[in-house]
Amino acid sequence: LEEIKNHDLSLIPWEEEEGTSLKDILKRANKSITKIAVFIGPEGGFSRTEVIRAKEMGAIPVSLGSRIIRTETAGLVTNSAILYELGDLGGLVCQR
Repeated sequence: LEEIKNHDLSLIPWEEEEGTSLKDILKRANKSITKIAVFIGPEGGFSRTEVIRAKEMGAIPVSLGSRIIRTETAGLVTNSAILYELGDLGGLVCQR
């Protein structure tokens, strides 16, 4: 959690998040950000206490949608969405 301060954006996908989706955050994100942290929980998910602590440190809890995604693929799904939405996939060129 101490590393959160070293990133432009820190996300914690959480199956209990109902108000903020990954899609919403990425649509509003500054397209020039370069350092993103993604916290993927273990099988069974993060505890409420873990998410609250991460949020206090600056992470944004996000929903990945209505499906529960296994921990083995949640990182791939999240990072693919980030790359797509911020222009690293889909034919856009990111300026760094």
